[in-house]
Parts: sequence; C-alpha cells; structure tokens
Amino acid sequence: MIRSEIHKACFVDNDHLEFYAGQTDRQKPDCYLKALVYTLGACPDTRRRFGSLYNAKRRAVVPEAVSCAWQTSGSLKVTRLAFQLFTDRTPSAFLIPGEPDFDECARYRVSDIFCCGYAPYFVEAIKLRYPEYMGGRGRCRAIAPRRTSA
Repeated sequence: MIRSEIHKACFVDNDHLEFYAGQTDRQKPDCYLKALVYTLGACPDTRRRFGSLYNAKRRAVVPEAVSCAWQTSGSLKVTRLAFQLFTDRTPSAFLIPGEPDFDECARYRVSDIFCCGYAPYFVEAIKLRYPEYMGGRGRCRAIAPRRTSA
C-alpha cells in the first residue's frame, strides 16, 4: 500500500497511483470522477480496460461492461462500486429499459462488494467521493470514554 499526500489517498501500487494521477491530470475531475478513476484503477484488469468502462466524451459509465467475458469476480466488485460511486445508482441493473434486473441490483450490496482484498481501497474511494463528510481524511478523532457515576 502506497500513501500519496498529494492525492490524499492510499494506492495499491505505483501503477495504481500513476493511473490515477494521469487520468485526473487530463480531466477536470470532481469527487464523482475521482472516485470512479481511483476505484477502477485499483484492479489491473479494470485499469487496462478503463476506456471500455467509462466514456469520457459522454462523461458516462458503460453499464454493459459488467457482462464482458474478461470480468472476474474481483473486477466485477471493483466495476460495480465504481459505477455506484459515480452515478449513485445501479446502472447495470437497467440495461433493458423498463425491465430492472433485480438479481443484478442485489449484486451492488455492500456485503457482496466489500468481501474481497480491495476493501481497504474501496474505503479510500468512498473518502474521495464524499470528502465533505470525511474531514481529516476520514480518520476518527480520539475521544475519552464517558465516565459513569458510581
């Protein structure tokens, strides 16, 4: 794990850091795009295929990418969290207009996404997406325990 004070996040490795820095330098990222780029950059498979997951011209995710043959169980978790942080929705659950795929929608549950080795980086992505709620980079402040009267 690599900590970058410039980008205020921990990265999986130098490739992840370089990908994030390169993508965010090229675009004018808001917290949504920072979270998307960071999350998709954590996994080598999604990093390599970033252009098939995100359309920069349209500023939109490509929901059909969850059905690609290259996706693994880990890359699907990365993809789904990235999509959710970017859109605040479950975009791949609505590929057929008017016919929501409830099984796909359920795959966006926290318990389904976070049970993998990327979990610490997912927390970092949430910090990037919600900086206004993560003062002090998401660290909890120390508080003294309450004293109870005897």
